[in-house]
Amino acid sequence: MLLGQNRLSVPKRLAGAYFSAVETHYMRLYCATVLLSTLCIPLGAINYPSPPQEPTVAQPQVDTPAKGNASRKQRKTENVPQSQVRLKIHLGDKSILLAEAQIPATYSFTHKKGQLQYQQTIRVEDIRELLIENYRARKISSAKDGDVYEFEPANVRIELKDGQVFKLPYLFKDMRKLKARNADGAFSVFAFFADTYKPRTGWQERGGDPAAGSGHLDLMVRRAHPAAFTRLEYFEPVEKAGASAESTDKDMPGMRK
Repeated sequence: MLLGQNRLSVPKRLAGAYFSAVETHYMRLYCATVLLSTLCIPLGAINYPSPPQEPTVAQPQVDTPAKGNASRKQRKTENVPQSQVRLKIHLGDKSILLAEAQIPATYSFTHKKGQLQYQQTIRVEDIRELLIENYRARKISSAKDGDVYEFEPANVRIELKDGQVFKLPYLFKDMRKLKARNADGAFSVFAFFADTYKPRTGWQERGGDPAAGSGHLDLMVRRAHPAAFTRLEYFEPVEKAGASAESTDKDMPGMRK
């Protein structure tokens, strides 16, 4: 009987294995069917993620204000009325030049009389004389052979043709450098200059210094560089100056045109 039971149990095990294999096969077939059905879905029905947008990089704004300010300054400069005037230019070497220059038609400044401070605007054609009375020295570099100083106008006297006098502790920015023209051609003259101070011999460009060797250096000086202008006169508009130019030249012997 035991042998018969064993014979019957073998087919049962084989049948179980068979059905298990069939079940696995159908499961695989089902998965493949599902996968194929998924692949057959129309491409338009799939919602793909949108492509990433290129990031917007903020442009640096550092230069923008400067450009805007430069444009405003340029427009402001262009809007300043100019006047073509004839000038007598006195240089530090005592020579005088007669020339024409284009400069602003008006100048505004603040001055003090008594205890009050006034705001004044003058026309360039109303100026009779502009005189640089002295200069303020400022050390800008040192070397073995001496120290280099820069000189700026420290006291300026302006006299108008009606007799009014104004004293300023500076020179107008537009007059620090003058571009002029005469019979010899175009040239530039400056109201500021540099000079080298040597302890033993004094100033290199402007000659010796009485205080040289004493260790004392005066930073407020009257003597100008030979090529710097120290005084401006005349200030006549060119259209008005033409008629009196010849008589003016005769009254100024030794003046270089």
